[in-house]
Amino acid sequence: MADWYYAVGQNQKGPVGEDELRELIESGQITSEIYLWHEGMDAWQRASEHPEFASAFVAPPPLPVVQLSKRPPPAFEPRVGGEGVVITSRPWPRFWARFIDNLIFVPLLGFCTVLLAVLYAPDVYLQIVTMNTGLFGLLLLPLVTLFLALCMITTGYTPGKAIVGVRVPVPVDRNRIGFFLGREFKVWVAGLGLGIPFVALFTQIHQYRRLAEGKTASYDEGNPPVVANPSKMRLGTAIVVVMALFTGNIVLRVEDQEASRNLVGTQTWVNPVTKKPAIIGKTWQAKEMTTNSGRAFYFASNDLLAEAILGYEQFPSEGIEPAAYADAIKRAIASDISITTEWKPVTVQGIPALRATGKSVNFNDANVEVTIVVAGRDAWRTLMFARGNSPAQSAEKDKFVQAMFGTAN
Repeated sequence: MADWYYAVGQNQKGPVGEDELRELIESGQITSEIYLWHEGMDAWQRASEHPEFASAFVAPPPLPVVQLSKRPPPAFEPRVGGEGVVITSRPWPRFWARFIDNLIFVPLLGFCTVLLAVLYAPDVYLQIVTMNTGLFGLLLLPLVTLFLALCMITTGYTPGKAIVGVRVPVPVDRNRIGFFLGREFKVWVAGLGLGIPFVALFTQIHQYRRLAEGKTASYDEGNPPVVANPSKMRLGTAIVVVMALFTGNIVLRVEDQEASRNLVGTQTWVNPVTKKPAIIGKTWQAKEMTTNSGRAFYFASNDLLAEAILGYEQFPSEGIEPAAYADAIKRAIASDISITTEWKPVTVQGIPALRATGKSVNFNDANVEVTIVVAGRDAWRTLMFARGNSPAQSAEKDKFVQAMFGTAN
């Protein structure tokens, strides 16, 4: 038989068996206005409205009836073997649940967004990289809101609510999908203040005060009371989870800041051929390549989605025409790079040069720029590969090429 709980004012009592509950009704200790609940029921119900006990209230009970408040008691979830706790004055479990959800989904969806941008929209990725981390998180909140609503629709819980022990009942007359989508939108606006830090401070204080006073949050008005009665074990687990997630978010934030510093920082690279230094972006990682003739140096920037090669050859004698050398390079790289423009004369660091652009044969979204300089017996070339064509890439490519040819003399 089910264990029953009943609420007198703001106090919960029970569990009691069905026979004992009938005795309490007959003695007048439980009146028609007192709310009853047992595990398996969606919400609390007046004793006089429950089919099993309605007949007991046809005649007045033998003892005087104490007039109680008509307002339903706050919802709570009894703990087996112990007394339940009224939770309308305990807003913190709900805030902890939301905090855990944000700590999980903001970085997770941020990572997915960046990954998709890297694969399909490099220019968008570079805008994200150069964007303020806080602003990026703010822009992610609507996406997080939608994802949390989908979690509630499909499972009835979010990770944070499952850990802390928070349950949001669906009104009987409401569509489940529309209810959770609408509720999450209201939470984002009225609870999180659209994610704007200064506004969110006031909206969360306002909702906290409402819950602490025994009222519902403004976004829950007219809905069944939210059930939130975590045990000490759940609260302990929630604290451990928050600490772990918070630490992980700090690590990610530090890495993001390091990537941002690399985009604006510089480093010195010494050309092994001429022993001359070049000031290049800190984002470039360099190493020497193995070649059949001459020397080549490979540079990569994950932050810019760019790669570069600096090549050097020395001819047996002078008099090699730059155009002839450029055509020879075009044929040599044809298996990997398709040159799509004519060679155009340019000047780099005061040195006459030739430049052409093309596409990577293996990667359709990779643009290539080839610059060639022939000075006496020495021939230099740079090959710049970039996915996308953002202003940040263009500026860094120009600086890199200027720096490389600055070491050629």
